[in-house]
Amino acid sequence: MKRLKSLLVLLFFCTLGLISHAQESSLPEGFTTGNTVWIVRTGVSLNFVTGDGVDDMKTDWAAQKSYGEFKNTYGGNAFVGFYSPLGSSPVYFGLNAGVGMRSYKTSVKWKENISNLTTQETQLTAFNVQISPLNVGYIVKLNKSIALDFHVGLFFTCDFTGSFKTEEDYSDNTSKRNTIDIDDTDNYNKYDTGVLGGIGLWYNHWNVDIIYQRGLSSIYSGGKDIYSNKIILSLGYAF
Repeated sequence: MKRLKSLLVLLFFCTLGLISHAQESSLPEGFTTGNTVWIVRTGVSLNFVTGDGVDDMKTDWAAQKSYGEFKNTYGGNAFVGFYSPLGSSPVYFGLNAGVGMRSYKTSVKWKENISNLTTQETQLTAFNVQISPLNVGYIVKLNKSIALDFHVGLFFTCDFTGSFKTEEDYSDNTSKRNTIDIDDTDNYNKYDTGVLGGIGLWYNHWNVDIIYQRGLSSIYSGGKDIYSNKIILSLGYAF
């Protein structure tokens, strides 16, 4: 939650900065003429997981008298896409494609006996190609230079590389490390599909956008569901 607040604060100050500099520039012509507007974006993401599998794992940790938690991770992404407005209407359809990542981290501590404490951390990090074949949005113009952009859509991803790392540290100052490729991880599902929604601010041809993306396909198959989620903060430019 603290990280989400930080992203929102950053978006707020970016918004103030764009508004304070909006003087003579104008929005892309395509927003009013119906011509296609091409956009490139890059940004950072806050990644986390939800689902029955997460809840069950927390319950198991508590039953075993272990202290465990799921931790958020950070990632990056880059996309290219287009908006196709319906003539002079504020409604548009769009498509995006690019590369991104999904990840999560766990940390568990337990005692083998009174003096021996074991700490185990695991982290999944996977990089993927992502396509959002259908995005629907609505542009609200505040003046000739500034507009709000509300949008929802669908997405599909396929992981092309990644790993699952395990690190264990013991009280006697020894440790154990293990890394498994996602291709060798049991019941790992490389594919994900889901929904997204966001709001952005346009100043001239520049855009600051924040998106919530919810995966609907479990990261692992054959057990309780664990879903990938992310909040993306990105900076874009329209041609």
